[in-house]
Amino acid sequence: MQMPTDPQNLLTLGLAALVNILITIMFCRSLIKALSYVSPENKALQSSSIWLLLIPIFNCVMNFIVVFGMSRSIANELRSRDFEEEDRPAFGSGITFAILSLAALVIMFVPVPSSFAAIVAVIGFSQIFFFVQYWMKINWYKRVLQNDEEGTEQTEE
Repeated sequence: MQMPTDPQNLLTLGLAALVNILITIMFCRSLIKALSYVSPENKALQSSSIWLLLIPIFNCVMNFIVVFGMSRSIANELRSRDFEEEDRPAFGSGITFAILSLAALVIMFVPVPSSFAAIVAVIGFSQIFFFVQYWMKINWYKRVLQNDEEGTEQTEE
């Protein structure tokens, strides 16, 4: 992969990297907030390990760890609260995102013929779609746990 040397291209690349970092920080904070509603004995993932998603390239491996851990943690918490839950909450969209992220990384370092540009574009857009879908699903489960917690507190008063 040839790096851009034109100042305009460098500015665009830098801006894209900054936006990516900001989105990843917001995503990590959202995952950590969701985990805050999971009791310690039900956590399959430590909140602090989520920040490892900020490390480029390593985050492709970490995505898998986070998806498995979040899914297990939420399932454990829902089960302990006597909810009827999916076997693997948010797992489908999360694992799809993780696989597409890994594919995108491979595509970035392996020369791809221009005749495959459409496939590369589909992978890129699909990665964004499943990322947003996963984030929304985690936030949905966070709200479920939060509302249940608030409902329990009001009942106790």
